[in-house]
Amino acid sequence: MLYELMNLAVHNLLRARARLAMTAGGVMIGTAAVVLLIALTQGLQTAAESSIGDDATLTQVTITASFRPGSTSPTLDADALAELAELDDVKSIIPMLRLDGQVQLTTGNWVGSAQIYGLEADKLADLGLTMSEGNLSLEGDTNYVVVMGQTVTESFLDEDAEEYIATTVDVMANNIELEVVSGDKSRDVPLEINGVFEAGTSYDYYIFMSLTTVIDLNERLSGEEIDLEDLEYDRVVVQATDRTTAGDVMDAITDLGYNASGSGSYLSQLNSFFGTMGLMLGGVGGVALLVAAFGVANTMTMAILERTSEIGLMKAIGATDQDVLTIFLFEAGLVGLTGGLSGLGISYLLQYLLNQGLSDLASSDVSIDFLPVDISTLGDTVVSIPTELAVVALVLATCIGIVAGLYPAFRAARMIPVLALKTD
Repeated sequence: MLYELMNLAVHNLLRARARLAMTAGGVMIGTAAVVLLIALTQGLQTAAESSIGDDATLTQVTITASFRPGSTSPTLDADALAELAELDDVKSIIPMLRLDGQVQLTTGNWVGSAQIYGLEADKLADLGLTMSEGNLSLEGDTNYVVVMGQTVTESFLDEDAEEYIATTVDVMANNIELEVVSGDKSRDVPLEINGVFEAGTSYDYYIFMSLTTVIDLNERLSGEEIDLEDLEYDRVVVQATDRTTAGDVMDAITDLGYNASGSGSYLSQLNSFFGTMGLMLGGVGGVALLVAAFGVANTMTMAILERTSEIGLMKAIGATDQDVLTIFLFEAGLVGLTGGLSGLGISYLLQYLLNQGLSDLASSDVSIDFLPVDISTLGDTVVSIPTELAVVALVLATCIGIVAGLYPAFRAARMIPVLALKTD
């Protein structure tokens, strides 16, 4: 029985193809507007997230020791590490100790500088660094095994030159000596460089060596023995479980009184901004769908007026109110579905054209500064329509058609057969 009613509804719609096309066209425009505007928002959000850094950076919260007199910030000691470890969504805790004194790197006539931090060797991998050469390890034949940032290798100067110009030194192929000066004491040690990690992180100007080595050097420079139980770290990197929890972890750390910073909080603000932007732009497309709903309602109302006698005849030969209601609701739903499918087709076509056009611009010399983010790293995915968005849009278009057809359908179902048959 249901199949016959649906077949009749399809037949009724095909009798007025021009009206169906115009009515479904309104739904098509609304659906395409919703899908494209939300897809564009998601593409811009992805571009903005890519410009911040890699996944490791987005999940890290950095806590720095406070050197201000009278600061109430907690000390970064063993008790602080235990307190941080108890927080929710914390994956790893990486304490770092800075090498005190003035640091100078020397090879031949070239001199450079950097910040040197010591950390536990097994924690190095948790920083999420990508090596450009060598390997990410602090194991070697000496106690002075290091890995360093790309910027360190690119910042050497010729001490004999009249003009100081930064030059890149192949630190893996040259012997690099480290000189540390603190007050009237100095220490010269040959470095064993295991690797250089790629630029683009907050550690570009850092050199990492083992924590025990930094403690030993600091003791030699200061002349005082460091009590490991009372050791105070200069910074602690807290690794969240993923980028979505980094903001919550940072808020929890800040609530404890620590000086915390990181990309996670910015990412949360960024997601909030694009979420609001998506709602606003989706609302603009929603207005178009609302206008289309009135068009569907008007079309169905006109169809009932034109088919009043037909409705009366159907009811006279045994059709129930439920049958009539089903027919007209199915017709309204088909109008929404047709418009939704057409809108999706238009959306995918425009997605291809927009992505292709922007991709061509990104690969050419033409400036694309009119967009708020750098899209050159996205290739052809500036506008991205996820499968779930397409499904939701299609369901929404169909539901809007059905809802818009409710009043006309109920009006048709409540018609009295005798009065309907008397209508010319």
